[in-house]
Amino acid sequence: MAYTTHFSLVDDVAKHLDEVVAGVDPFLQSRYVGFYSVASAAVVELAVKDIIVAFASSHGKLFGDYCRSKYERINGKVSYDDLCKDHLKPFGQVYVKRFKRIVRAADYYFLKTHNYSVKKSYETLFTCRHSFAHQGLVPEQISFDDVKTGYVCGKVMLACLERALR
Repeated sequence: MAYTTHFSLVDDVAKHLDEVVAGVDPFLQSRYVGFYSVASAAVVELAVKDIIVAFASSHGKLFGDYCRSKYERINGKVSYDDLCKDHLKPFGQVYVKRFKRIVRAADYYFLKTHNYSVKKSYETLFTCRHSFAHQGLVPEQISFDDVKTGYVCGKVMLACLERALR
């Protein structure tokens, strides 16, 4: 699980931001939310790359090198649909189906135990990241807690991806 080493980049900042964000005006708070979403999304992108390259490398050095080269610049294409269509489908439909099944189970579990959807929260993180990175705005309905939950769900989604490729 080498991909998890990237998590500390955001986890360390999150502890600090929890204290800071609560006491600032809404405009500044939206900036923190935006920056947090961009950092979180970048960590998820790095982890997706690591998971795919590790999988490919386990099937041969040449295949691993090819995927490492291909994933040099992953550039934000890590939505749930992107994971299925762009990242897993080239390896075979069996991996897509397995990933969807694992995510469905995780989603069901999180809905029952935490009252939120892994898929929806994960997508919220990337909606916020996209809006902030390209327009400098955070959608009004997305809070700091929503983005933090999206990041937690990103970790879950990555664990599902890694598990699907075993």
